[in-house]
Amino acid sequence: MLARIALVLGLLLVWLIVLMPLKAVALAAGGSQALGYRDVFGTIWQGRVYGLTLNGVPVRELEVSLDPLALVSGQLGGNWRLADASLRGDGVARFSPASLELGESQLVVTLDRLGLEPLPGLDPAERVFVRLSRLEIRDGACVAVSGTARTGALIGLARLYGRDGPAVTGEFACVDDRLVLDWTGAVDGLSLDGRVSFRSEGYDWTARIETSWPELADGLALAGMQRDGTAWRAEGSERYGPTG
Repeated sequence: MLARIALVLGLLLVWLIVLMPLKAVALAAGGSQALGYRDVFGTIWQGRVYGLTLNGVPVRELEVSLDPLALVSGQLGGNWRLADASLRGDGVARFSPASLELGESQLVVTLDRLGLEPLPGLDPAERVFVRLSRLEIRDGACVAVSGTARTGALIGLARLYGRDGPAVTGEFACVDDRLVLDWTGAVDGLSLDGRVSFRSEGYDWTARIETSWPELADGLALAGMQRDGTAWRAEGSERYGPTG
């Protein structure tokens, strides 16, 4: 008899979770004040979050389909999809107050959403493509990551000088508890590399360029790079979101 009662109560719990409005889950997680959204609609199976702000970056719409088993364990998890004019992506996520896990996720973001100051000749609408097979953040520290990023932003920039620029590619890693992206690119007469080290509200970056193109020197100087022997170097710190 007790086993039957437990089974019925268990089925009732699952039924209530399946029909649970997404807004109820959002309120239980802290509401708009904690999560930074304007409004929430739908159920946990097919819900939408509007006016979301992620680390200061506004997102028009987030579609979510939550995993009921994750809710039973006190976590939020499931499939997600971002929809915005200059930031979009989809994947699988699971998070709790102390951790975040992403699996098989991809993002496409324009340069202007990364908070970079406009550089001469660099189109702010150029895109960066990110693929993550795995990302695990625990208590604010990067625990594990596997993924890549690429952009063709410098191809268009080099064409201003009548040259063929390189595609830039990078790989993510965890270094001293921080998520970093080491990137590189090269064509005949031009090579560059650097690192991006991510923080919750922004990122720090370094860049190094070596080139035999004399016409590129003025552009590098205007971009704020400093000559160091045969190389040009620059570094900085940025916050996410559009500049200006």
